[in-house]
Amino acid sequence: MPHSNRPKVGVAAPRTAHGAHAPVSPHGGRLERTPSRSLRIALVTEYYYPHLGGICEHVHYFAREARARGHHVDIITADIPGAPPQPHVIAIGRSQSVYANGSQARITVGTGLRRRMRQVLARGRYDIVHVHSPLSPVLPLLAIDEADCPVVGTFHTYFDRSVGYTLGRRYFQKRLDKLATAIAVSHSTTVALGRYFDADWRIIPNGIDANFFNPDAPRPAAMRADVPVILFLGRFDPRNGLRMLMDTFRRVRGPQREAQLVVVGGGPLEAHYHRLAKHDPDITFVGPVLEGRPGYYANSSIYACPTTKASFGITLLESMACATPIVCSDILGFRDVVRNEREALMVPRGDERALADGLVRLLDDETLRHRLGAVGRDIAQSYAWPRVTEQVLAVYSDVLDLAAAPAA
Repeated sequence: MPHSNRPKVGVAAPRTAHGAHAPVSPHGGRLERTPSRSLRIALVTEYYYPHLGGICEHVHYFAREARARGHHVDIITADIPGAPPQPHVIAIGRSQSVYANGSQARITVGTGLRRRMRQVLARGRYDIVHVHSPLSPVLPLLAIDEADCPVVGTFHTYFDRSVGYTLGRRYFQKRLDKLATAIAVSHSTTVALGRYFDADWRIIPNGIDANFFNPDAPRPAAMRADVPVILFLGRFDPRNGLRMLMDTFRRVRGPQREAQLVVVGGGPLEAHYHRLAKHDPDITFVGPVLEGRPGYYANSSIYACPTTKASFGITLLESMACATPIVCSDILGFRDVVRNEREALMVPRGDERALADGLVRLLDDETLRHRLGAVGRDIAQSYAWPRVTEQVLAVYSDVLDLAAAPAA
């Protein structure tokens, strides 16, 4: 049954001008105080492998780092047909793909989901339940209601408006109030949520595996070595801008500027984008890639990311870690990660001419490509998963200390 007196706490950290707690600087600042004992942690998410995306990566890498520090971590998610069994991954219900917020989302369907969640949480005897996208149906909301220990939530999404939050504001605010700490991965995420809800936000960014993503990854067979390569890597949905990128590529490529566009990704719209490519021999589709992604970033001349909406630029960080310069949309979520002319060229969202100009500028200026790539590689180290994990574990420590403190 719902747990009504779990503590709610805002972690002591500097505030931004917008009311959210500022992220702790990876280069210095206050020391993080992590738990002094081994914890039992449940990570609850609608998104996990074989689905590809930023939340999956966040959950996977945090779990790996926390386990390396001696903590027990289970991942509670739904079953995606074809997903192989994995240790410490507990499936509840079946994952169903739906279209929401301008993108492909996932929800869990099945019977007895609340009962099953209650049983899993009771059997796990967890010290902390950490829900990802806490106000998204179905599993995160069930976990908030059924947990009998402190619940931490991480919010990952930027959106312009939400009919569901407008109509269900009171319901969702009550669930948000049950969280011991509300974490957001970026300032842009707090901007979106702040239109509807009140919370004491703590900003902790997504992380990057800076050893896995590196400039020396081998070249995949699909990539040409004799011409510059422009890379697209992402899900096939309209807001990621692949159609505009293919149109732009045809404008900038020519006899005096040969190039290859390599498209890494997949999704329900895959056949649609193949038709838009019109069998262009310089546009190469390679399908979804997980383990081989560093090779695609590291051997590209440019990573192009004309996304129109994002809460955090995780693929930008992956490209930066591989020392590959970026041309991307100038949107709020990306401004949390990159700056124009520092490690990226940022262009107005949806502006095909500006995108073309950015691609041409980098294709024609090898010195600029090297400079942006080198700066990006250096900055990406600040987001290494060991550093991000320390910040999350420090939140757990503060939450558990408050839960253990005698009532006033």
